[in-house]
Amino acid sequence: MTLAGGDPDIPLPAPDLDLPGATAAALDRAEAIDRDIHAFLHLDRDGATAGARRLERQPPAARGPLFGLPVAVKDNIAVRGVPSTSGSAVLGAYRAPYDATVVERLRAAGAVILGTTNLDEFAMGSATTSGFRGPTRNPVDPERIVGGSSGGPAAAVASGAVPVALGTDTGGSVRLPAAHTGIFGIRPTYGRISRFGITAYASSFDQVGCLATNPTDLGRVLSVISGADPRDATSVDREVPDFAAAAARPAFPRNVMAASEEDIAILDPPSRAAFSRTLRRFEAGGATIQRFRLPEAVTTISAYYVLVCAEASSNLARFDGMRYGSRVEGDGTLAEAFRASRTAGFGDEVRLRILLGTTVLSQGYRDAIYAAATAARKAIRNRLLGHFDQGDFLLIPIARTAPRRLSDPVEAGEDYDGDRFTILASLAGLPALAIPAGEREGLPFGVELIAPPWEEAALLSAAAALAD
Repeated sequence: MTLAGGDPDIPLPAPDLDLPGATAAALDRAEAIDRDIHAFLHLDRDGATAGARRLERQPPAARGPLFGLPVAVKDNIAVRGVPSTSGSAVLGAYRAPYDATVVERLRAAGAVILGTTNLDEFAMGSATTSGFRGPTRNPVDPERIVGGSSGGPAAAVASGAVPVALGTDTGGSVRLPAAHTGIFGIRPTYGRISRFGITAYASSFDQVGCLATNPTDLGRVLSVISGADPRDATSVDREVPDFAAAAARPAFPRNVMAASEEDIAILDPPSRAAFSRTLRRFEAGGATIQRFRLPEAVTTISAYYVLVCAEASSNLARFDGMRYGSRVEGDGTLAEAFRASRTAGFGDEVRLRILLGTTVLSQGYRDAIYAAATAARKAIRNRLLGHFDQGDFLLIPIARTAPRRLSDPVEAGEDYDGDRFTILASLAGLPALAIPAGEREGLPFGVELIAPPWEEAALLSAAAALAD
């Protein structure tokens, strides 16, 4: 497996290093790599260099745990003064006037924000092909998709442009591109990390996640950005463990509940073989494997898309060209300006999801469809939580097949069906970690470990054991 940018491991700068010079070199490297994969939407040379100069002036004792670490963030996470478009033409001229909480915490810990990365428009997609600035290519094979919607952050890490990146995960948007590029990606427990400064897609699902080439770097950043935030009522006031220390203590779990043979039968043959190899790896580490049946895919997929589209319809209503977003005048009437602005500003996939969401929330459908999906979500969560009575983690695949070629035609609904594995943790609000698990025909294969609520430290410890 060959990465477009070479060795992805970039060590932290030494305390006596010329940090502005190191930052300039990191920006040059990212720019050179990006010509082939289009991971970034904006490289912030002025802001990153100014930040490096401020950090360099700090006395060594005042420097944070991420001093000098180059980081990229997904373009739906606000970075002050930088374009924040969410991959959409409707926000093409917008620059964030403030930092998201996670960006504030990165800066306070000494990280340097190099820029913002590509995504599917408003994080709605599984390939990072629907953004208005074009697709991101997979660093492993630039003719293939990288996965989505956090494909830009994943490509930036996997190519070696940055050691760590932040994405957002609604239904698998961090975990799928991590699996497609052979890196680690974590979606924490819902409420672990503040969502303030994140452009909302589906508020009860969206979570900031991290991507890195190893569990230790993942843990270092996760410890910094986690914790309650008074500006986000969904964030939870709970002690934040030392996640990096947990990652430094590799430990195989005692009991693992793995997806049944019936559930993995949908995988292509190379992926089934790779999943079986992962089971044997856990067994070799001393874990006892038991099998369990996943909830029916038709139920999980239907419930997920009903709920996220309903929330998207509400969240994106503000982008009307009057209050927020680019305005197109149309024939001069207010109604035509509203219609023209949203038609010109939103891509096909976003318009489709808004229409689906508006429909399920409309009179006559809300009780029959939306309420049923809400009940199904609760039942799925309870069912998954029940499995932890028998196992420490749930082990499931992430993707049914290898990443498709960018030129391959995609049938309607194909990407929706491909979400059947990753949406489980999202529906239940559980922490889940994508772990590289070898290759299938020369392309990365990843598995997903799901843990009980607030057990991210245990996930990182298990991931480190599997990675050894």
